[in-house]
Amino acid sequence: MNDGPLGLLPVRQCGPMLSGMRNIELLPAICGAIAVELAHLRWILLTQWKCRSCTESHINCDCKPVWVKMLL
Repeated sequence: MNDGPLGLLPVRQCGPMLSGMRNIELLPAICGAIAVELAHLRWILLTQWKCRSCTESHINCDCKPVWVKMLL
């Protein structure tokens, strides 16, 4: 085994970061990606899924209460 100068194992040098982001910049980037994905899933729910009772898409459904439509 190749030990370092003081009998310790040498520390491996990591290559440069791919995107140049620091750790402190990752949290807002991850939160932004989650927000975009939640908006995308909401859009899919409203436009693509059908209501069980009236078989209309959720955006055109009239059988839901107003507060539920506001949440969607």
